[in-house]
Amino acid sequence: MPAAAILDAPGIYDVPAPIYHADPCPEPSLSASIATKLCLASAAHAAYAHPRLHPGAIEEESEAFDVGTAAHAILLEGVRNLVVVDAPDWRTKAARETRDQARAAGQVPLLKHKWQDVEGMVAAARQQLDQHTDGRAMFTHGQPEQTLVWIEDSEGDPVWCRARLDWLRPGAIDDFKTTGATANPETWTRTMFSYGFDIQAAWYLRGLRAITGVDDAIFRFAVQETYPPYQLAVVGLGPDALLLAEKKCRYALEVWREARRRGEWRGYPARTCYATVPMAHEAWWLEKECR
Repeated sequence: MPAAAILDAPGIYDVPAPIYHADPCPEPSLSASIATKLCLASAAHAAYAHPRLHPGAIEEESEAFDVGTAAHAILLEGVRNLVVVDAPDWRTKAARETRDQARAAGQVPLLKHKWQDVEGMVAAARQQLDQHTDGRAMFTHGQPEQTLVWIEDSEGDPVWCRARLDWLRPGAIDDFKTTGATANPETWTRTMFSYGFDIQAAWYLRGLRAITGVDDAIFRFAVQETYPPYQLAVVGLGPDALLLAEKKCRYALEVWREARRRGEWRGYPARTCYATVPMAHEAWWLEKECR
């Protein structure tokens, strides 16, 4: 499909990553990542990160990112989306050119000496998922990298929306995350909220519901560490977390509509903001005083 392709009707599509990330909808569309910036940062941040509102936006990439992304690509699509570069690092011109060409083609470049790490990650991921009560079916009997396109028109002001799902199977959406920190569910759950992954989950479910009418689909993250022994955890959103995430999605839609309508992409408040004491911090101090 050419880069100029337009997804001009709601539906589920199979398109290359570069086309999706360039936003192939008839109008600038709202995605989970942009909705997250609207909720956690500002409309100014969202506009700056949007490929149609700021064509110069460039996604930062690194070697660590490529290792996690390579594991992601193999687990979901096999080796067909991977380009192994026989070089010790990215310092040479030839290595950098091969890397950049691969990324431009929607492929994942990986240094040859990192291949063993990726193989270990993928093998460990599949073994742990196969032994997991709820994870056994993840990334099986479905399709990888599916693009959802739908229109939100609840206020008579239609908004084109899109999402790119790691894995879509009957009644479920599976998402694979990698981390150089910890996949411990107690810790990663805090990371989930900090990075807006809860918004991603609600956004994907919202899109699937809009297109298919399925309102009881399950969303789960498989979170894996990028270092031995490559431990993995499966994390879902409880009803309260999902309800709050859905409210965040509605907030993002409201801010997006208003910004598009006014042509104003506002940043942080133009007034002094006063800090209040978080309950956990106050409890910590009271405990310290009582020692």
